[in-house]
Amino acid sequence: MKIKRIKLNRLRNDEWFNFFTEFKSFVMQSTPAALDIEALFNTFVALYTQADESLEVLRKSSYTAEIVHLDSLRDRTYRGLVEAIRSGLHHYSEVQSAAAERLKPLFDHYGDLSAKSYNEETASIYNILQELRGQYAPQVVSLALQGWIDELERNNVAFEAAILARNTEGADKAADVKMLEIRRQTDRCYLDILERLEALMLIQGDDAFTGFVKELDTNIDRYRKILSRRHRSKTEPSREL
Repeated sequence: MKIKRIKLNRLRNDEWFNFFTEFKSFVMQSTPAALDIEALFNTFVALYTQADESLEVLRKSSYTAEIVHLDSLRDRTYRGLVEAIRSGLHHYSEVQSAAAERLKPLFDHYGDLSAKSYNEETASIYNILQELRGQYAPQVVSLALQGWIDELERNNVAFEAAILARNTEGADKAADVKMLEIRRQTDRCYLDILERLEALMLIQGDDAFTGFVKELDTNIDRYRKILSRRHRSKTEPSREL
């Protein structure tokens, strides 16, 4: 029996940590001894503990808290802008409804910005603002969107400034570097565990491992869907408008 795989490096830190928290729970339920992975699992737990400590440093950072707040703020403003355009699609004025129709493909192209990484969202907002102030300026005037655009730019600039400030903060920077290395080591240990389990199943048969593998595979499918939805949001037109 082969165990499913997932691209661990595509998971965000919190997703990655939650994935391994659940993996750890599955192993404990079946017991490392019954799975015959005690030595490798002890190494995994030590790395998992280090990851938890590094994430805690990032969570407690004043800059990190501000970044989360500012990201939420710009997401809310962006959704407000989208709602204003959606409302315009049904406006009684043909001029305004036509303006909203003209803007719709632009926002369909960029999709759900909140599903993108911080850097991708910042760049996408910058590009949208450039287009709204350029070729789509007449539509902005027709729909009276200037206030939304100015507010979104303020939000995005404040967010980017907070990111730059955090990058100069020693504790955060050290924790980021440490977390990256811990993730690499933990991923390797996890893959070693999977390879050992597959070797044991090849030698001993699947029976003793079937329940554990099915539970793990089901969880892997769940995280694959998370990654798939995120990928689609970056490559497919949004259905928001």
